[in-house]
Amino acid sequence: MGRVFVALKLAEWERRIIDSVLGGSTEVVYMRPGSYEGIEGAVAAIAFRLPDEALARAPSLRFVQVPAAGVDQLDVKALAERGIRVASAKGCNARAVAEHAFALLLALAKRVVEQNDEVKRGAWRGYTEESFLADLEGSTLAVVGYGSIGREVARLAKAFGMRVLAIRKSPRPDELADFVGGLDDLPRVLSEADFVVIALPLTEETRGLIGERELRAMKKGSFLINVGRGAVVDEHALLKALREGWIAGAGLDVWWRYPPEEGWPSPLGVHKLPNVIATPHKAGWTRRAREACLRFSAENVLRFLRGEEPLNLVGPDQGY
Repeated sequence: MGRVFVALKLAEWERRIIDSVLGGSTEVVYMRPGSYEGIEGAVAAIAFRLPDEALARAPSLRFVQVPAAGVDQLDVKALAERGIRVASAKGCNARAVAEHAFALLLALAKRVVEQNDEVKRGAWRGYTEESFLADLEGSTLAVVGYGSIGREVARLAKAFGMRVLAIRKSPRPDELADFVGGLDDLPRVLSEADFVVIALPLTEETRGLIGERELRAMKKGSFLINVGRGAVVDEHALLKALREGWIAGAGLDVWWRYPPEEGWPSPLGVHKLPNVIATPHKAGWTRRAREACLRFSAENVLRFLRGEEPLNLVGPDQGY
């Protein structure tokens, strides 16, 4: 059925997941550290990225499966020109990412990190109006990017008694949201929200979507949580918004730069601000989510090998 090349660093238990799906049907070759040896002859690959040197050695490659929701580390247009289709594994870690978004949201609303630091320093906050915490029940949550992750965020929000306003590219009614609108509705939705969760992929359309105008539209005491992609939010505008108090704070799991790039995760130092809670892009990093993403990826490759239409194909002009 053709060779499958797995360009991932995997533990033995992770390899067993892929082998359990593909091992009896085709040859599976795993990448060795720093080497793409074995990609020759592969018709399909499971990978986050494939450098030009790897593609040059794989003239038979026709399908790349990304074991995560985002495919922004691949040039989908360039691959399409070479006759290579790309699919994502969107939805495989949606619940895990949504739970992490709520962890950041709760930490901001309840001022968990700053109170923890105070108590450990020997301080004890008085019972003053300035020390009030934020309520989730009765508050409004805006979900910008209402796909698999966005819907799971909405599901959790409803359990807390929150009103949910959602923004998606192609709006349609949904039982978990009180309102679903398009990008034209974004300024109004932001202005009504106490909490804003960004769950957008990075595409040409979404890059810099949340800029100064959008941040100024938010309530003065509101919070921004980003579990989509860092570059969806304009870094300079967010720095200004946080420093000048346009919004109360931010919880960020995704960033503008990643190791080993210089200046990671925020060249401007957004992560160092006292009203920011920062985590290193680990929202979807749970064992259950990892298992689900690897299993889906292997099963989707098997669909391709059997001549069936793979799921979650990414259009060259879509980017997601």
